Amino acid sequence: MFDWNLLPFFASMLVLTLIVLAIGVHFYRNALVMFVVIPVALFCAFSGYNTITTMLGYPVKQTIPEESMYLNHIENADGTELYVWVLEPKRMMPKNFSIPATEQNKKQMQQAKGKKGKGINQLIGKAETKRPGEKNDGDYMVYDFAIDPKGLK
Repeated sequence: MFDWNLLPFFASMLVLTLIVLAIGVHFYRNALVMFVVIPVALFCAFSGYNTITTMLGYPVKQTIPEESMYLNHIENADGTELYVWVLEPKRMMPKNFSIPATEQNKKQMQQAKGKKGKGINQLIGKAETKRPGEKNDGDYMVYDFAIDPKGLK
């Protein structure tokens, strides 16, 4: 998944990495410089790529944290993934996750979208896979977010 708008950033990272590696090659007789400069240059290029792509809002392929609040979802064009926006419990910032578009996941997300439309907030979490007697084809389940009328304890 390459975004052509990021080409200037990647080109500058490539030029910077080549300059640093050229300096390392110039000091090839100094083993300490070689052992420090080359890994640092490669690490900077790799971490720069990962940082910029995660900051731009691409969906991440990570497990959705337990008790995250469901916001919305859409299905990708070829129907293999669902993009789910959630509020993580500790950060309270929206994040976009990519999950497999299994029938169970589609069903759960549609239920969550319907209830969310009716004003019932939905939490999302990893489904239990060790339930005896049940077939669980999906990875995630959603459930109502209800606040105890007596208040938090």
